[in-house]
Amino acid sequence: MKTLYIHIGTPKTGTTSLQHFCTENAKLFEEQGYCYPIFPHKFKYINIMRNGFFLSYKGYDENKNRNQMEEAKFFRQGMDFILDNFQKFDNIILSDEAIWNVVFKRGKTDLWERLKKEADEHDYVIKVVVYLRRQDSLATSWWNQKIKIGKRVYSKDSWENFVKDPTKFELEYYDSLKFIEKFVEKENIIVRRFGRQYFKNGSIFEDFIDAVGMRYSSHFVISEGQRNVSLVGNTHEIKRILNTIPDLRDQDNKFFRSIVIDMSEQRPDLKKETMFSPEEALKFMEQYREGNRKIMKEYFGKDEDLFDMDFSKNQKWVLDYKEMEKDIIQFMGRAIIELRKENKDLKKRVKETERELSEQKEILKNIQVQLDNPLKTVFSFVRKKK
Repeated sequence: MKTLYIHIGTPKTGTTSLQHFCTENAKLFEEQGYCYPIFPHKFKYINIMRNGFFLSYKGYDENKNRNQMEEAKFFRQGMDFILDNFQKFDNIILSDEAIWNVVFKRGKTDLWERLKKEADEHDYVIKVVVYLRRQDSLATSWWNQKIKIGKRVYSKDSWENFVKDPTKFELEYYDSLKFIEKFVEKENIIVRRFGRQYFKNGSIFEDFIDAVGMRYSSHFVISEGQRNVSLVGNTHEIKRILNTIPDLRDQDNKFFRSIVIDMSEQRPDLKKETMFSPEEALKFMEQYREGNRKIMKEYFGKDEDLFDMDFSKNQKWVLDYKEMEKDIIQFMGRAIIELRKENKDLKKRVKETERELSEQKEILKNIQVQLDNPLKTVFSFVRKKK
């Protein structure tokens, strides 16, 4: 039976790293009868490795109204491309973390119904792979990401305001899984927990390979380096305030982001900080505890908590004005150094341009002289021939 695996996130569960992994090991996947296709259609600002993006894509016209005809066009193109690949492979993998939220929060409630109809009409089965991250950790990471990226919804919100309304994204995992079950049989929903302690042999890559039914081997390539750096310490507060600058340009936002990311990479000692105190985390997680336990019972066969509920080691970030002063000075210093470097490079390029221009002027001057004295030029040419 042909199988379409759809990896739907959730957000902030290593999806980008998995997409890189799948792309880099596409040939090895194919040897086991699996295809991670790269689609011919491209979306602005979207990495082509997010090959499931056509499912979550929302189009808008020049008046910012939903362009559902365009959405339908990309959906049809994508599904036809999948059918073409089923001619060569028994298993196809799609991945896009936005699928999780777009169904529940962004107006695509019919997506699973449409996917089921496609599967029924073309005789293949859909299997859903979903990673669940402890809700307090997801909330912290999701807010951090919005602040870092900037120029997006919630990128100016303080943590205190943001966390008051957790409905900004889908954290009721149990209800969401039950909704998917209406269209995808429960045994075809593969639920995994996000966290090194939960991954098979401590590796998200090996865990994912196991989830989709492949065999893991040492031949798989895993690129080094972190692909999605979180802001730590005071950097998220610095960036949040910068996000409030009126008419912030894209290039300036990108410049600010590069500096705070660089600062964060230099402070690995702060990576354990969170936005919740132990008491706050427990209170926040109690909202979801009952549903989480149902997931544990129905999908893992155990009557216990889905996640570790010990928050005693939480180190809550607290604004320290003395440290903030140091970080602001460091931010300004890094910005000045970077600008001086850019200025130096520009001066060098200007000098090179001036030199090239001077050379071109000399050539033009010689040509003009020759044009002004055509007979002299001819005689000179003849003498050279002799």
